[in-house]
Amino acid sequence: MAGALPRGQPERALVGEVRAVLECLPAGATTLVAASGGADSAALALLARRARPDLHLVVVHVRHGLRDDAADAAAAAALARALDCDFVERKVTVTPGGRGMEAAARQARYHALREVARKRDAAAVLVGHTADDQAETVLLALGRGTGTGGLGGMRPVRHEGSVAVIRPLLRLRRAEIRAAAAAAGLRTVEDPTNADPDQRRRRARTEVLPAMAGLSGGDGDTVGLLTRLAELARADADLLEDLAAAEVVRLVRSWGPVRVVPAGEVRALPTALARRVVRDLLAGVRGGRSGLDAAAIDRVLVLHPGGEVQVAGGVRVTANGGWLAAAPRGLGDLPARPLPVPGTVALPEVGLAVHAEMAGSAQPADPLSGSAVLPPRAVIPRGADGGAEALLDVPAGVALVVRARRPGDPVPGAPHRRLGDRLTDLGVPRALRGLLPVIAALGGAGPGSGVDRGAPLWVPGIAVHPSPAAAAQGVRLRLVPLHR
Repeated sequence: MAGALPRGQPERALVGEVRAVLECLPAGATTLVAASGGADSAALALLARRARPDLHLVVVHVRHGLRDDAADAAAAAALARALDCDFVERKVTVTPGGRGMEAAARQARYHALREVARKRDAAAVLVGHTADDQAETVLLALGRGTGTGGLGGMRPVRHEGSVAVIRPLLRLRRAEIRAAAAAAGLRTVEDPTNADPDQRRRRARTEVLPAMAGLSGGDGDTVGLLTRLAELARADADLLEDLAAAEVVRLVRSWGPVRVVPAGEVRALPTALARRVVRDLLAGVRGGRSGLDAAAIDRVLVLHPGGEVQVAGGVRVTANGGWLAAAPRGLGDLPARPLPVPGTVALPEVGLAVHAEMAGSAQPADPLSGSAVLPPRAVIPRGADGGAEALLDVPAGVALVVRARRPGDPVPGAPHRRLGDRLTDLGVPRALRGLLPVIAALGGAGPGSGVDRGAPLWVPGIAVHPSPAAAAQGVRLRLVPLHR
């Protein structure tokens, strides 16, 4: 059955529900109970103790310092004593962020809970959100114009590293679990912010839910209907996420800090999948999804060739060559680095290295040994010249350098063609061209040598300066993964 349990459940049914949720925990596992001092967290501890008496429960109270919370801390400590649990109190400093004080306090609270879990080697953290909280969460998400992910509300189980955050009360009614806490004589306090008329959650609870009861028909159980909506939406969202994850693997490729997708293939996907692929494209560059709204994703999807859009979080997205490319704003080019022969130069910006050795000579084992690699297929089209290895017929005294492309660079071996034009012809995204390694002659060459001073000799995957096929001498180069 989807959604909250029907109203009017006896206490044994409440205990049974909690037991079913906590079946995932091994016998005797250390388990934290997040306790605010209020009735919901008191009921959580009580029902968890009755459902799984084998667990080693630790009541944890986090003090945010935003108001006088001595009574809350005292109630949480009394709860631990009443249920014969260990008690831990943690004080945190809340720094307001762009999403407001409430979000900052929640972030600080969960950080503290994770730290306690790590130190206690706890398997899980239990939190006391109820079916009523879930219904309110769905309403608040609706107010923000959410998608299916937001309609799914809170998950019963969420994993953060090795710690599971579990909500055993998510299908139980607030009034019923509070009645169980009161019947057990547990001491609780009421958070004064719950009565604040400016709190959006309180308005959802006292104004919107009662109004919706008159629209729902039947028995007017708005909490039951909204929690059922959450479960159905979450199942749909999970399926879409799985399908989108497969498309991300198929389409998204990285070149250093730049991530690219073929624009045509993304736009050919169903809209729900295309948006998720672009979301992950952007999230991989900006370091997460937080603050990434649907409007920004849609701006990227409709970007025309030659267009550019700036996305909050420091991401620049461009469209050219049939690709959508996302890069950190202000991304620089590869710096110039001398390439010793024999020797290896690391290119940490793109996770690669260029290895050089004299052709035909015995060389020590390469510390970066591995198969030569081409730039990912999403950035260098199939059929491009140059490969991941090159043999250069370099005259004695010519030093080599690995650098970025420069304006006016010719194509290696085709001095009358510009390298920039060649990259355009191949459809290489403009955002990453400054990160393609160019191996060039640094000095010592001149007229008659076949190598112009400063000229590109090899651009992996793009072009290479021609060398005699039977040349036994020369410099052999390989592009290899940079193992750290």
